[in-house]
Amino acid sequence: MNILAIDTATEFLSIGLSTDRGDFCFSVDAGASHSELLFDAVSGLVSLSGLEREDIDILACMKGPGSFTGLRIGFAAVKGLAFALGKRMVSVPTLDCMAYPFHHSPVLCVPVLDAKQRRFFAALYRNGGRLTEYLDCAAEELAGRIRADLGGAADGGGTAAGRGTVNDVFMLTGPGAVLAQDALSPLLPGALILTEIPRSGYASLLPRYIRETRPLILAGKDAEDPLCSVPLYIRKSDAEIRSAGGLENKGFYR
Repeated sequence: MNILAIDTATEFLSIGLSTDRGDFCFSVDAGASHSELLFDAVSGLVSLSGLEREDIDILACMKGPGSFTGLRIGFAAVKGLAFALGKRMVSVPTLDCMAYPFHHSPVLCVPVLDAKQRRFFAALYRNGGRLTEYLDCAAEELAGRIRADLGGAADGGGTAAGRGTVNDVFMLTGPGAVLAQDALSPLLPGALILTEIPRSGYASLLPRYIRETRPLILAGKDAEDPLCSVPLYIRKSDAEIRSAGGLENKGFYR
């Protein structure tokens, strides 16, 4: 089963190709150049693997949340390839994928994306289960969600002997982890914050996530209809907000 995955949800452009002969990955901090680099990167990776595009069985991308423009580029690329090659496609929620490496851990995991304007896209996970909806929130709200899960330890109520237990520790991961740590540390003085800082996109993880959590797709069922599949936007775009007479010039995450 050959799976080609594209992650354009953040400033990183990453392409992952998982094959029966091994895994291949390309990742670069592309800034705003995703569309200029994407198809050349796909072609290079497919060539490196020794496959032809027709050998790809499943095309995958990040569903969101994330950059509005980046998500649209990723969906357009995967849909175009799915139609052209007659292959199946699947999109994976961005935060679910980011939390997946910690799905066996009892420690609270909080993947975060910088949503600009001192806000974060985030969700809470423990033991592989998502505990909240996908959030678009300020640091204060995110701290409140974490505090409610951890209990009194997060407010400094834990004892020195109790530090380091799963009841007062949480893990931040994702591209916004460092920014979130700076914002949350003074709000949760009793909690121990672990921070895992990714150095690239998550396309290399997407095939693994699909193989381990989506058996129906691997069996040829439950694939998405490219005509109907759309990104997960948990916030309106700048243009939608302005056209509705809302906040202007807020620089929301594009």
